[in-house]
Amino acid sequence: MARVPTAERRLQFVRAAARVIAHDGLAAATTRRIAAEAEAPLASLHYCFRGKDELLQEVYYYLSRDYAQALPPVPDQGAGLGVVVRAHAQRVWERMLAEPHEQVTTFELLLRRFRVAADEEPQALAMNRSMYEGWIKSTCELFETAATAAGEEVPENLELAARLFISGIDGISMQHLADPDPDRSAALVQMLADAVAASFSYAGRARTTGPR
Repeated sequence: MARVPTAERRLQFVRAAARVIAHDGLAAATTRRIAAEAEAPLASLHYCFRGKDELLQEVYYYLSRDYAQALPPVPDQGAGLGVVVRAHAQRVWERMLAEPHEQVTTFELLLRRFRVAADEEPQALAMNRSMYEGWIKSTCELFETAATAAGEEVPENLELAARLFISGIDGISMQHLADPDPDRSAALVQMLADAVAASFSYAGRARTTGPR
């Protein structure tokens, strides 16, 4: 059997862990169950990760820091901030529809802080913050690049707008997973993008309104 490079094997285990958490819950995500899902030896998992906590940390990174890198590129980052916000909302939503287990896993991990012992809660809370920091950082960078590329002013409330965008996607995702309605969800995603595009504020002038 050909040897699988360590980096590839680690990613294989991270993806398998995300599927197990989504399908069976965080408590059921033992290293043995994850190795079975990955169709790889348990010994290989323990070679790649020092333990389950390290593997979970990588799942957090996979769903936040690496998430933006896995999305298809925005067609034209120089088309203006409003256009890019709408294009980004669309590609994020298409990813959610294609890989719904990632969103389920995200919710499971974010709720972990309420299911651990008191002495473990600070670490779980820190991991939650790191996940959101990854999303916020990548979203802010995308929006700032779009504004700069189009010769537009960077909004002064860029981070708050990014947080609004992420909160909206989370909420629409949860509603869709609980009660799927593709047309309704698509309309909500479009409304969210329009609302975010209209929420940008700039020093010394009024908030933007309508499509740009």
